[in-house]
Amino acid sequence: MIIIAAVIISWMTGLWSCEAGRKNLSEEEKLTIADYINSISVLVQHSNRISVNFFSTLNKIKDISKDELEASLSQLIEENRVIYENSREVNPPLLFEVPHGYITLVFQIRNRSYESFKPALFNVLADLDFENSSKQIAESFILMYASDEVYEYFQDELKKSGEKLGIGSLTIIDSVILEDKDLIDSNIVGKMIADFKSIASLQERRGVAVVSQSINFSPQIINEQDEYFIIKNGPEINISINIENQGNISEKEVPVKLTYTVEGQSKSENMEYIIDLINPSEQKTATFSGLKANPGKRCELKIEAGPVENEALFTNNTAVYKFMMENK
Repeated sequence: MIIIAAVIISWMTGLWSCEAGRKNLSEEEKLTIADYINSISVLVQHSNRISVNFFSTLNKIKDISKDELEASLSQLIEENRVIYENSREVNPPLLFEVPHGYITLVFQIRNRSYESFKPALFNVLADLDFENSSKQIAESFILMYASDEVYEYFQDELKKSGEKLGIGSLTIIDSVILEDKDLIDSNIVGKMIADFKSIASLQERRGVAVVSQSINFSPQIINEQDEYFIIKNGPEINISINIENQGNISEKEVPVKLTYTVEGQSKSENMEYIIDLINPSEQKTATFSGLKANPGKRCELKIEAGPVENEALFTNNTAVYKFMMENK
């Protein structure tokens, strides 16, 4: 609704300005100018909203996960890229080429600022190339400030283009995306980065775990004697067990290994299950089928999840189960 209102107001302003100015502009020329102002106004309004959402995301950084932060910044980068590309596709009316060059530059600078901010932020959080990444974050804010300055040139040139056509009050909405000018101070940015790094939820934690109580046997467990599960008799054994991602980033291609040993047999049976993708706090079920039945013999299963790269904790990666299958 805000964008629609901005378009309507801008459209009416453009037509009114044309009527109040030079009288020999054709209706087609008037509408062309009004359409141009409307098109740019929509892009500017969207650009302003992106800035609001960008700083809103940074302000609530303590309350969101690393994945949520990454997704939010990626969406804003994509939206800003589309604005820049759309601005390049707009054809300015005659005598409006100069202001259009300025507004295209505004969106190009903003696009660069957002795109450079995101990788720098995540490098800082991971202590990768910290000094250069910190400078890159500071430069992103400087680029935002520069885009605001260039936007004022655009407004001035737009007004001049209108005056050349006898339109004395051709205006467009303001656009300031860096409301806090203190962010062009590297010391202020340094304090912001320090605050970001102090947030535990943004520090990368990686690890998967076997959810030991989720073990499920088929044939089913019917009893328990000492440390052994007693399962029903059957031609083969199938088991399923849940694996949990206890880190704060998604993991891909997570191996789950099963080792099956039977008393009196020197060779164990080994199987592997691959979890394609498991998100933070998510549980996925690994299933192993067709284990050879050995009624009456003491058996042991060892289930091992991962480890994944940079695993933080290894004590919950493995679970061991002892069981016996009943005789017929």
